[in-house]
Amino acid sequence: MGLDSIIQTILSNLHLAGILALATMGITLIFKTSITTNFAQGMMATVGVFTASLLSNKMGINLYFAIFLGILSSFIIGLLIDVVIIRNAKQINIIGKQMITMGLVIVISALLPIIYGTVPFEFSRFFEGNLEFNFLSMDLYITKNGLFIVLLSALILAILFMALKFTKWGLGVRATASNEMVANMMGVNTRLITALSWSIAGALGATGAILMASQTGVVDANMMISVQVNGFMACILGGFSSFYGPIIGAILIPLTKGVIALYNSLWGSVILYSLILLVVLIKPVGLFGKKIAKKV
Repeated sequence: MGLDSIIQTILSNLHLAGILALATMGITLIFKTSITTNFAQGMMATVGVFTASLLSNKMGINLYFAIFLGILSSFIIGLLIDVVIIRNAKQINIIGKQMITMGLVIVISALLPIIYGTVPFEFSRFFEGNLEFNFLSMDLYITKNGLFIVLLSALILAILFMALKFTKWGLGVRATASNEMVANMMGVNTRLITALSWSIAGALGATGAILMASQTGVVDANMMISVQVNGFMACILGGFSSFYGPIIGAILIPLTKGVIALYNSLWGSVILYSLILLVVLIKPVGLFGKKIAKKV
């Protein structure tokens, strides 16, 4: 395996890094504001891509308007989950909230075939063909659709990080993540902040699912399972205590897995998750996490 094979593998997996980064950002936002890991993130996203596919394929609605409505549906689902369920479970501990999101996975999974049917939808690519180029005497390529996914994901994440740093919403998220009680005392509407976090997480997940469908060409109920699992892995690897750590973890995981698969395709996932376990054993808070000292 030469250097050209490694670089080409990285280029071929860049779109997976973009999709995973969007899903991971949603998981991180919810964890920061609700102090729980949302196991239903993948299913929230799947509803969005199914809605977009149903509207465009079966009802003949313009694809881009259907995509907007699909993302909006996941946005609303995230909002309803927080307002109707999570907000009324404030007295339940973290594990209890996690069990609630696991229950939501079962409920949404059962509703998907009832609402959308059991036949997988097809989804067309936004751009066809490859971009071929020469780099250091190596002939490389990246699909135009994959490049679009990477650029759009990077743009969305850049806007989110700018919003987290410079807007009132971002200040509210950071204050709520630091200490919800103190944030309430300082006049931060933590209910609104939490609801928006769940909504944005749903929209991010749906965007990632739609981008994945545009690359694979198929929409099915299980398409976001691996993204969900790797999203949690990215948060653990990068560290839940920061916003940027999980995103870096989300970039590293698919690229590292692709390179490992070059040498051992059968044990690629096992080797990758073993490496993550080793990192966590050495640094339990993650690569970019920090220990938080609580005052008593």
